Amino acid sequence: HHTIMSQEKKLAVVLAEDLYEDLELHYPRLRLKEAGFDVLVAGPAKGATYKSKFGYWAKADVEFKEIDPAKVSVLVIPGGFAPDRLRRYPDCLDLVKKVNDHGGVIGHICHAAWVAISAKIVKGKKATCFMAVKDDLINAGALYDGDARVVVDGNQVSAQTPEDLPGFMAEILKIAK
Repeated sequence: HHTIMSQEKKLAVVLAEDLYEDLELHYPRLRLKEAGFDVLVAGPAKGATYKSKFGYWAKADVEFKEIDPAKVSVLVIPGGFAPDRLRRYPDCLDLVKKVNDHGGVIGHICHAAWVAISAKIVKGKKATCFMAVKDDLINAGALYDGDARVVVDGNQVSAQTPEDLPGFMAEILKIAK
């Protein structure tokens, strides 16, 4: 007789709101699936469909408060203009802060730095972002690096633009538990 080892899939969460940057949501979502993660799209309302800057859809599997932050291995915040909306939800900021506190990997790309800033997790951390929001990162106490396309500091990975997604995801997958 033989024993089947059942290993629970690791959980990854990708945040969604209207006007997200298409590639910055779907590229991480699909790469994480490919890497064997159980991937959930989280938004303000479960079952709601959020449209990207170019009208591509992302459906929320869950709302923010339904997720147990202690179980999240990776949380990715896409850029575009969605971060300006995401940062207004206390449940969203609470999820990001608690995943960070539990040591989950937090990935923020482009304008997504806004969400990390509002979740109060960037102070003293090396980070990069889309150049238009660099002052926000600096003012929040982050150690901004505009020369690096992708920056890793502990459990946080940040990147500048959609062109940096391959390096961004490679670093996230390298440190994800």
